[in-house]
Amino acid sequence: MTHNSFDSPQESSDTHRTAEVGVESAANQPRKFGFWSAYFLVVASMVGAGILTSSGFTLKDTANPAGLMVIWTLGGILAFCGTVTIAELATMLPRAGSDYLFVREAFGREAGIVVGWATFVLGFAAPTAVVGRLAANYLLIPVTPLFEQANLGAIAAYLEPAVATVFILVLMIVHCLGHRESTSMQVMSTLLKLSLLVGLVVLGLSFGSGDWSHFAQSHMPDSSEFFTLGVGLIYVSYAYTGWNAAAYVAGEVRYPERLLPKSLIAGCATVVVLYLLVNLTYVYALNPQTMTELSYGEVTPVAQLAAVHLFGRGVAGVVAILLGIGMLASVSAYMLSGPRIAFAMAHDGAFPQFAARLHDERGTPIAAIIVQGVVAIGMAWSGPFLDILNYTAIGLAVISGLVVASVFPLRRREDLPHPFRLPLYPLPPLLYLALMAWILITGLRQDIDGLMGESPRLPTTILSLLTIAAGLPVAYLLGRKKSGTA
Repeated sequence: MTHNSFDSPQESSDTHRTAEVGVESAANQPRKFGFWSAYFLVVASMVGAGILTSSGFTLKDTANPAGLMVIWTLGGILAFCGTVTIAELATMLPRAGSDYLFVREAFGREAGIVVGWATFVLGFAAPTAVVGRLAANYLLIPVTPLFEQANLGAIAAYLEPAVATVFILVLMIVHCLGHRESTSMQVMSTLLKLSLLVGLVVLGLSFGSGDWSHFAQSHMPDSSEFFTLGVGLIYVSYAYTGWNAAAYVAGEVRYPERLLPKSLIAGCATVVVLYLLVNLTYVYALNPQTMTELSYGEVTPVAQLAAVHLFGRGVAGVVAILLGIGMLASVSAYMLSGPRIAFAMAHDGAFPQFAARLHDERGTPIAAIIVQGVVAIGMAWSGPFLDILNYTAIGLAVISGLVVASVFPLRRREDLPHPFRLPLYPLPPLLYLALMAWILITGLRQDIDGLMGESPRLPTTILSLLTIAAGLPVAYLLGRKKSGTA
């Protein structure tokens, strides 16, 4: 039988059992991760490029501190809605695969393949490149002026992707070594990054040279500014992505029915509070009106810019270097989580079989880790940082919407366990999907405005959607292959 469209997983019990064999094989991974490993994975996945860049763009475009705080609060609500939904899904299906597994069980194998391939590219390889580039940007801040003085600006432009490549290669090797090395790297790098951001908040608000009167520039946005804040919410939604990170290692977490919801919700709550405090510090440090006079390149490293105003250039240079090192936690988190998607898909015949192999002694999916690292390195060299960020943010919004929507059919499945039920159902997933639709519409409008402007911009939203659509022929071909051999 040939499948020409997405079929329901309940249409054929034989097809369901055949598909289940692959994922059950993938489930035979050692459960070595506890609460803290999963918690730190969520925090590290969430705290990355977004909080260190997005606020600078919004302040530059709107000079509206209240608008900034509103979209970050809205983003936090959005993240909580997604978190409680994914907690229910992960406890129903506590196995490797996460996005791919949930969508496959809810909407059929072909739909799962489309989402799984898109997640591997847009959810992990692209963010690995984004955070690697930003980490390199921060690390190079103290030395960039030296290159400009020596008329070596052209060489400096290649340093950022080169340093990002080194980061990705090193972390790729670390995660190939084993669970103990992965956990140690994750915990240490996450603690460093959290300590730096908490230190920026506490020391900045206590001893920094800021001004609370900056909040007096808040105002009610007009119609054009509402659109600009909508664009800002795209970046904010990207900053909050990662709330589902523990679900990616659900097949390796001990007592998943108890520890997965706790780690997901605790990690998300930690990051929401931290993000609001960091943005409060940004506004205290930076004059919003002055931000409108700077270029996008100048406002990109907004955390370092805030540190300059709070503590002076000498201290800010040290902060920039430490933040660059701390962002290794996010690169590390992506390199830890992403290969689990490829691993589960390979066991289901939806990814090349080499990704299905675990190292005999270390128990890690080495081939899948290497593939993600290579793709991420290619993306790190693919274009300007902001274009890669836009491309990634929209794709993640669409993918996460499809995953969250999986809760509706899966909640009605009587053959699945239901140890955790999200509160106020169906409000959280419906609210999440409504905001994701708004983000997508805003991104498409931004593309249209960019193409019709005097200086045409790359239509990153359209390219991101095309990346997802590219999985359709793959799903069709693999669906025919599966049905032909079943």
